Amino acid sequence: MAGVADKISGSRVTVLGAGRSGMAVAKLLHNKGAEVFLSEKSRVDEKPDAVKFLEKISISSEFGGHTSRIFKADWFVVSPGVPLSSPVIEEAKRKKIPIFGELEVASWFCRSPIIGITGSNGKSTTTALLGEIFKKSGRPCIVAGNIGQPFSEYVEESHPDGIAVVEVSSFQLETIQNFHPAVAVFLNLTPDHLDRHGSMENYGRIKSQIFRNQTGSDYAVVNGQDSFVMKLVRNIRSKRIIFGRESKSTMCGFVRDSVLTIRLDEKEEEILPVEELGIKGEHNVLNGLAAALAARMMDADIDSIRNSLHDFHGLPHRMEFVREIGGVRWVNDSKATNVDSVWYALGAFSSPIILIAGGRDKDSDFTSLRERIKEKVRRIILIGEAADKMEKAFKDLKPMLRASSLKEAVGKAHELAKAGDVVLLSPGCASFDMFRNFEDRGEQFKALIKELW
Repeated sequence: MAGVADKISGSRVTVLGAGRSGMAVAKLLHNKGAEVFLSEKSRVDEKPDAVKFLEKISISSEFGGHTSRIFKADWFVVSPGVPLSSPVIEEAKRKKIPIFGELEVASWFCRSPIIGITGSNGKSTTTALLGEIFKKSGRPCIVAGNIGQPFSEYVEESHPDGIAVVEVSSFQLETIQNFHPAVAVFLNLTPDHLDRHGSMENYGRIKSQIFRNQTGSDYAVVNGQDSFVMKLVRNIRSKRIIFGRESKSTMCGFVRDSVLTIRLDEKEEEILPVEELGIKGEHNVLNGLAAALAARMMDADIDSIRNSLHDFHGLPHRMEFVREIGGVRWVNDSKATNVDSVWYALGAFSSPIILIAGGRDKDSDFTSLRERIKEKVRRIILIGEAADKMEKAFKDLKPMLRASSLKEAVGKAHELAKAGDVVLLSPGCASFDMFRNFEDRGEQFKALIKELW
């Protein structure tokens, strides 16, 4: 839909979903002169702030379900949480109404070259790290997307001389058409969201859409240690830059003699020793290499990259150290919503771990954690809907307890923990059975720890 940004004024647009991205894109399109109608399945009393906001800026809306009014539109914008298999989307397709996602629409208005970051794990960390690099380099930069700050909300701050660093989820990539990152970063691919995507093959196909509109003048920064990723990028048009292992390529990133190193056009640059990386863990070595390469392709100076990798200590709810009480360290890794995230989290500690895990299963194979748990974990406390499945997967490995709430889990962990232990909340599941989102789960965990002081 080339040139659509110039044709928005006067068009009728239905936005499905009153979450943050839906609200942001509705406002953006309204400001561009579109006739916007927002439809949300939640009731008015469940979204009072959204109702007030829409009334304030004079956007028509409906709450409590989708009526036939939504089909009086030239095109739809769907929020990432709305499956494309939902009846309302299927009906829109039958009526031949074009369907776009919030990420796609926002990209129409972006005046900066885009760095897009996708993968199963580490997206937010790498996105935030890139933002820090460009901030230190003095270049105008917006950081947005699946990281929690909708692209639509910030895109009008983009500048021709700046950079837009955008975290991109598989849900968002399902609805792109013209989204075009100058640098596309594919961090890894492990089982996640299979309850929605059905299979690893389909999940990988959707993730690889990030390269769809790239040309030979663009760059693909890809994980050379991930066989799934390497298979998916065999036939892309952009220039491949491999990170994670040293290759014969003139463009790659790797660790040599415990030092993060990049090679571009046959010139090697040492960044910093692994032990000086501000974010710990083997997975963050890969994230750091990916960020360094992506930043270099957008002309960030090596000192800004080096200083950012040293100074950046991560995001909330991602291996976040909360407190040490009586020699016991408490760590909030609520963002670990899939099995692979838990695997990396467990590998980051040499101390015995009391693991709090569980939540809503995403059709995950928890048995892949058995060896890590056997090696690293002393006790397991299970919560949420997936507790039965997890208990079967970890049977006979370590002593396990059940807790009916996070509060009870924290209390049990406090009773069991000894000086030198780590109590790790790394659920390996979605949060929606007990919490609004992973942030809510993490904040409640931190609040409960404060009560122990």
